[in-house]
Amino acid sequence: IQMITNELLEKNFGGERCPEEQDGQLDLQLANANCCRFNRWGTLVAVGATDGRVFIIDFLTRGIVKQFAAHAAPISSLSWSRDGRSLITGCADFSCVVWCVLRGQPIIKLRFAGLILSAQFNPRDDNQLLVLSNGQHPSLEWLKPKATKVVASSNPLLQEDTVSCAAYDRRGKYVLTGTSKGRIVIYDVQTQQLLSIVKQNSVQQVRNIVVPRRGCFILTNSQDRVIRRYDLEELIKGGTRGNTIEPVQKLSDIVNKAAWKSVCCSYDGEYICGASTKAHSLYIWERANGSLIKILHGNKQQGEALLDVQWHPMRAVILSVANGIVSVWTQAHVENWSAFAPEFTELEENTKYKEKEGEFDVEDEDASEEEKDDDDENEEIDIDVVNLKADEAGCSSDEEDDKLTCMPTSTTGPLWFIPVTPEMENPEGNLQQLLAPYADLQFLRQPAGGMPMQYEDPNDLRRQMLAAATMTAASAAASKPIAKLPRRTTSK
Repeated sequence: IQMITNELLEKNFGGERCPEEQDGQLDLQLANANCCRFNRWGTLVAVGATDGRVFIIDFLTRGIVKQFAAHAAPISSLSWSRDGRSLITGCADFSCVVWCVLRGQPIIKLRFAGLILSAQFNPRDDNQLLVLSNGQHPSLEWLKPKATKVVASSNPLLQEDTVSCAAYDRRGKYVLTGTSKGRIVIYDVQTQQLLSIVKQNSVQQVRNIVVPRRGCFILTNSQDRVIRRYDLEELIKGGTRGNTIEPVQKLSDIVNKAAWKSVCCSYDGEYICGASTKAHSLYIWERANGSLIKILHGNKQQGEALLDVQWHPMRAVILSVANGIVSVWTQAHVENWSAFAPEFTELEENTKYKEKEGEFDVEDEDASEEEKDDDDENEEIDIDVVNLKADEAGCSSDEEDDKLTCMPTSTTGPLWFIPVTPEMENPEGNLQQLLAPYADLQFLRQPAGGMPMQYEDPNDLRRQMLAAATMTAASAAASKPIAKLPRRTTSK
């Protein structure tokens, strides 16, 4: 089934599974976006604004399903928990808050000694956080029971270095940090022990460390305007002597020498995207050969500078934040109906269909014995419609929860979507308008003294209105006289 799905995707969307054009913007109700983040399945996207608000957007409808005032200063970092029920926000007011996404209420608040550069949930443990504040060492935070451990080492090579970025690996076993001297330092999450110190072939600061969802490699964005790709296993085996390790691949803008504000990777790890700091431009490379395959340009008239860029976890969609606006980049879809059925043929003009011999017969008498045996085997295939199976596209190659044991509920299981209750613009006016046809009925009359009608259960009004409509229809039918046919007369 997976092979058939990949084949249909290749036919329908072509060989390159990357965005090609801008497809609108996300409506934030006049708020200025500063950062954004997809949840694990790409169904919801969180957007942090400069005024401290957080917007939860349903990416299918692109509508706001939840918003709350998280901080009083610009939000600098966002991260979803593994089950999608919690969201951590880092702010310029030196605080981090863990939120319940469904209720929009804070769970715990943490204070630090500097501006929050990054805050991230452990990819495999929703009870553990990795927080990096400006000028401080990264720290591991446990929510229940509450505990804190600083991730640092007394190695002499790191005495003059300042940690500039930090991230988990995709399995949550290691903490990867980048320093101001171009070094990559790796710690063990369980013991907080130093495992490796390696040096890039540059002494420039490491600005970002990107860990893709698939593949055993990482990406580093350095101050020298070069994106480097390293094999993670090779970095771990590099030792603690600060040896220089050459990257597997280097990516840069050779013509314009653009610096990169942010870097992201596609859901399958086959494409790498770099966001330029000078203009609203997205550079997309193919990881296999390192060739630049596409450059996406935004609105050049406004001179927009990119702040953040995120790739959808399951689709060829990119979100870019520039000038307070979240832009959506997607593929240029072209209808290709033959991709959904191999035997389907597109016709440019009407043609007369010639029926094949035995095409619409119940039993094909001319079919061979082998074809009949194949039909019998296909009829005996049992399809499991009871047990649940997770979508393999949302899992890496070594997921522990690759099978769902029960259906998600309001309190447990993954949170794919947020239910929304429709709001009435004028509920009092609509209520009077609905009650007008039934005002003459005794049990629906307004109480004396002009007091408004009150219902303890909202369904009471619905049931009474249905009963009133039924009674009105029944009484009208009973009082209506039966029409008699006129007698037919004949003229002599």
